[in-house]
Amino acid sequence: MSANDGASGGVDRRSVLKAIGVAGATGLAGCGGGGGGGGGGDLGERVSTLQMEYWSDYGGFTTTQEQMAPIISDGVEEIGVGMEVVPVSITTQLSQMANDTNRENNISFTWWVPAADRLDPQELLNNMRLDWAGANGKSNYSNYADCEYTRLLLEQTTAESQEAREEGIHETIARMAEDCAIGNLAPVANIGAYRTDMVDMGGIGNGGIARSNAEWAFKSSTTSGDDMIVAINPIATETSNWLTHSASMPEAMWQHMINSPIHKYNENFELTELLGSVEVVNSQEILVELFDDAQFSNDDPVTSEDVKFTFEQIKRGGEAGAYPGAAPVPYDSIETPDEKTVRFKFTEPYIPFARTTLMRWGILHKDSFEEAGAVENPGGAQFETPIVSSGPLEVTELQRGQRVVTEPHDGHPTYEASQPVVFEAYRNEETMINALQAGECMITPEISPPSAQRVNNQFENAEAEFAATHTAYNLQYVCHTAPCKFTEFRKAVAATVNRQKMIDVALAGRVDPEMYPTYISQNHPMFPPEDMLYKQAEDPTGNPDMARQMLEEEGWGWDNNDNLHYPPDADLDPLWPQGEVPSAEQFPCIEELGLDP
Repeated sequence: MSANDGASGGVDRRSVLKAIGVAGATGLAGCGGGGGGGGGGDLGERVSTLQMEYWSDYGGFTTTQEQMAPIISDGVEEIGVGMEVVPVSITTQLSQMANDTNRENNISFTWWVPAADRLDPQELLNNMRLDWAGANGKSNYSNYADCEYTRLLLEQTTAESQEAREEGIHETIARMAEDCAIGNLAPVANIGAYRTDMVDMGGIGNGGIARSNAEWAFKSSTTSGDDMIVAINPIATETSNWLTHSASMPEAMWQHMINSPIHKYNENFELTELLGSVEVVNSQEILVELFDDAQFSNDDPVTSEDVKFTFEQIKRGGEAGAYPGAAPVPYDSIETPDEKTVRFKFTEPYIPFARTTLMRWGILHKDSFEEAGAVENPGGAQFETPIVSSGPLEVTELQRGQRVVTEPHDGHPTYEASQPVVFEAYRNEETMINALQAGECMITPEISPPSAQRVNNQFENAEAEFAATHTAYNLQYVCHTAPCKFTEFRKAVAATVNRQKMIDVALAGRVDPEMYPTYISQNHPMFPPEDMLYKQAEDPTGNPDMARQMLEEEGWGWDNNDNLHYPPDADLDPLWPQGEVPSAEQFPCIEELGLDP
């Protein structure tokens, strides 16, 4: 019988155990005579209480995670394992996982900002590369190490056509799903609210009221002509060196609202030219022609040298471990034949560049970065106000931990902000929503569904907007240490989760459950055909019986108190020592594929 057989409509094993008592239920629990498990053999070591970390400082998203977490914990307990849910700041959590310094954590309960450049999933798929695992500061937060996955990932990256690449993306995701390297839960929802009596909102579209969708910052205006006050969490105010942010919403505010990339997707995910035009000459060459009227906020023209410097600086910062979002790009050369032309050439086909890297990064003012010492020290550079920017907003004041004050800049060729925008920091969502009610702020992006319902039901002059997106809430299993290094355990955890209850409780029932472990959501334009994918459970309410069956078939068992134990012969050692990276001896593809962990 396969793992998916009987996945719905089965016996509620835990209810039966409670009803008839543990002593009479040892058979149901997979325990033979003498307390053996997994077909009657001896039990291995007991599985310790799991630790699951979530991000504690991310406004409405934190609220949503805190409502979901107990439901995840309840599901895992159905297979005889306890779970401790631990709040950790996003910066601490991501840094620890990227450097493999916290092996107490077994699962990272995360989500991914639905930035428009992630409509191409390259960045997210890169996060599972074998050569990004281990103590190297790279963003394989799961420490997932699989040769076949990495081979497929690299092959699609260098495809000669978009059609061939999309087929390769589907195969790459299918491999991840078969291994259940990550657990999808539900789509991320961009939810925000605004004061209808104080702001004429525009630019919401499919992107929603979130900083990942910059459009509303320029396409909205206050009814009074006063400063537009936008509530945010404090992360974006903590440094003027915005490229060092590991949290994507704060980074998006700086990259897309304050600065501008060459081009990007607008609120309806339509391609929009900002500072210039982009031509894909072929799979190894991209041509950028800057607009003649593109200016920085200090009135300097945006030149080809600024663009070249931007992507060379991102490469420097990425190699130094200072810019977490910097992805590797196979540059052959970045040429500047004149002041307005930039030619990117690659050593191999790299179609993703035009709609990922080129869309993500706001263009930097070369002189400002050189003066700040960012070339020599990417992570340590700081900038004095006013901060020169390439977008329609210029930072005139930065009060760390409190606010970012911006003024409109009229030298932007595409956008013009109607009034100053003040990004005001609030320590938690409750104070943010209270400020909206009092009229102390006008727009609250990235709030939770309960807050949205409160706004719509109780506030006379406010309205909340809801947009389901192309990224997902995920369980990022820590795949190099026990118990999550075992594929069957990851699949068992995925099967226990009552996704429907989570959505009803935390997302107001407004999205559909994610049943396939794909990293992206079912709303993503590159979501693979379902018949290619492993399904986490047939029933969105979860199936502990399916989970127990999978474990039992692999030799796991339960003692007389229904505590889960490893198979007797299980190797519980980590896949590599702490402080190190995966070795070519254990993963031969490191040498075969020319990887550099």
